[in-house]
This record gives sequence, C-alpha cells and structure tokens, in this order.
Amino acid sequence: MVVYRAPESRSPFLTSDEERQSFDFFLHQTRYRFPIDFTDPVLRAAHSDEGLARAIISFGALQQIYECGDDPSLLSPQGQFAMRQYGRALEKVRVWLGNGAKDLSLVCCLLFACFECIRGCRRAAVVHIKSGLDILLQCGEELAWDVVSRDTMISMFIRLDNQLVGLLGTSLSRTLKRDGERGSSILERVALGPNGEYVVQSLHGVLNSIFHDRLDMALIMEGHSPSVRPVDRRRTSRYLKEWHGGQDPDIMRIWYIIGKMYVAVPPDGSEDAWDQFRPGFETIVSLVESYLLRTRQLSQKRAFSFDLGIVSPLYIVGVRCRDMSIRRRAIWLLESCERREILWDSTLAAMAARRVMEFEGSRDIWPKSLGRRVRNVTAVLDDDNGVSIEFE
Repeated sequence: MVVYRAPESRSPFLTSDEERQSFDFFLHQTRYRFPIDFTDPVLRAAHSDEGLARAIISFGALQQIYECGDDPSLLSPQGQFAMRQYGRALEKVRVWLGNGAKDLSLVCCLLFACFECIRGCRRAAVVHIKSGLDILLQCGEELAWDVVSRDTMISMFIRLDNQLVGLLGTSLSRTLKRDGERGSSILERVALGPNGEYVVQSLHGVLNSIFHDRLDMALIMEGHSPSVRPVDRRRTSRYLKEWHGGQDPDIMRIWYIIGKMYVAVPPDGSEDAWDQFRPGFETIVSLVESYLLRTRQLSQKRAFSFDLGIVSPLYIVGVRCRDMSIRRRAIWLLESCERREILWDSTLAAMAARRVMEFEGSRDIWPKSLGRRVRNVTAVLDDDNGVSIEFE
C-alpha cells in the first residue's frame, strides 16, 4: 500500500514562535482574502524562497494587528516585528530584480501594496502597484511565470489597476509626486491578448474597461491624449449584461448596478443624470446592510479585503445620491464599518462624502453653494494615513 503524505504547511524559514504565529495567521485567515489560484502557489513557493516567506510573515503579523488588535499601531512590539520582516522581504526583492526574477517581484509588489494599505501608507501602496503594472506592461509574455500563472497575475493587477483608475484617475501623478506626467504615461490599459482585448469573463475586467473609458474621456477634457481609443459604450454594456446573467451574491449585484450607472453617465454629463438612479442607490445601501449583517464576526474589530467591496459603492451613493435619507444611510454605514479595501478606506471615504453633502446643503459654507452640486472629487493620497480632497 502506498501512502501519500501532504507537504508541511509551514515554511522552513520560520525560526521563532512570532514568525510561526504570523505565518499561520496568513495561512488560516489572510489567504482567503485572495483567489485560491494566487495564494496556493504563493504558499508553496514560500517553502523554497525566503523573501516570499518574509513577505507573508509581515503581512500576517500586520493584518492580525489591524483586524484583531485594540490599537492597530506599528508602535507595538508586533508592529515593529512586522516592519522588520517587511524590510527583509524588500531587500530580497531588490536582489530578485537584479537577477531578473520579475515574476516573484510581481507577487511581492502586490503583497507589499496591501501591506502599505493596511498600515495607512497609501502613497507607498500606489508606488508598489504602479511598479507592478510597469513590470507587467513592459514584460508581458516574456516573463517565466514560475510562481503564479500569467492569467491569474494579470487578473490580480487588473483589480489593483481598477483601484488606481477608480479612486485617483487623473490625480495619480500628484499622489506619485510626478506632476510633469500626464496622459498615457501614467496609466495604460493592461492588454490581455495580441489584439489588445480585455477580460470580459469577470466583473473586474468589465469594470476595468469602464473605468479606463471614463479616465480617457477625462484626459481628453483636460487636453491630453488618452492611452487608446475608447471602447464602444454599447459593447461595454453588452459585456456587463453578459457577465451578470443569473443569480449573483449581494456584492456582485452591487457592482453590476454601479457598472450600469457608469456606462449610462458620461464624465462630461450633467450631475442631474444621477437622479434617475435613486432606486439603484437605495438597493445598493440595502444590499450593503444585509452583507454587513451576514458577514460581521464578533472577534473582528476591523476588516481588510482585496476583492470587490462595499466602500467604493457606498462612497458613490454618498457623493452622487441627493435623496438625503439614502445618502445619510450610506455615510453612516461608511462611518461604522471600519474597512480597508486595498486603497479604499471607509473612514476617509465617509469624511469626504459627508463634506460633499454639507457643501451642497449648507448656506454657512458659502452663500451660493446651496443647491449647487459637486461635480468632481479629486483625491491625493499621502503616507500619513490621510488624503487631500478637492471639490469641483
């Protein structure tokens, strides 16, 4: 009789109880925040690569502090431990890049970006995301793809790209402190095939097309050249409809509604166009309430997510919906849920949405502001757990 024994779950680079505990937190908790076709090969590779093991240890330690600790601060001993592990992982990445191991570097760019988001250094997170996108766009199929498959890695970075385009748009250069860069030198669409087609089998790919179309239109309005010719809006609508078909979980329903709104309202359209979506805004808020009630865990004080989430949709409702009852519900949910979804932070999103609501509804801010609508909200991220918000 032949008996097969499963490989050990832990990396051989774990030499202390602190390292083992942090690795185990990633193994049993963090891994489920990412697609299984990403985390499984990454965990396997961590058995033979110390840099990847250190990246996992640092992530596990920091997420445990953020989600379960009373004070999510890096001043604690566990926070300092997480930072030391992070520094050791960064050193390994520099060696990899020197040796041409760019597939490992891509994996760590993603993990590092999430690490920086959890600790509130969002500009550093944007730098990591932009570095990974640059590697992906420059190398493409030339990479060896020894750790995670090409399709999976591209899918992961499309999600990160959606965050940059959806949250920052044309202000990305200001967050990166590269004010001289504009247009396609900032964000290029991630092509997935020889004809420059995008993934339409997933909601992430459809949203990427929608977000980039809106970014390109904004660039044209600012007098800059877009990265590529915008995708036909009717074709994008068809992709969205084909993707949606059938019954979907609440989160997917929320984003399907958001996608339809973005397709229907061009960036240069009137703010009055959003008024037609009052029923959609109310549905989004109700779905979020149901989702939070169903997923809230007693042991969890805060939550971090890599996937499509609820912060951005609630922020859109808070900024675009002029029904005060729905708007206040959305902002209250943002203020109470304590979530970070990569770059999106519920607390900061709530502050921005409440400020927009106050500006549009108060004569005390500016006598002529009552009844006026905020057209654009521009975000510039920093590394001090904050953000600069500008209204137009």
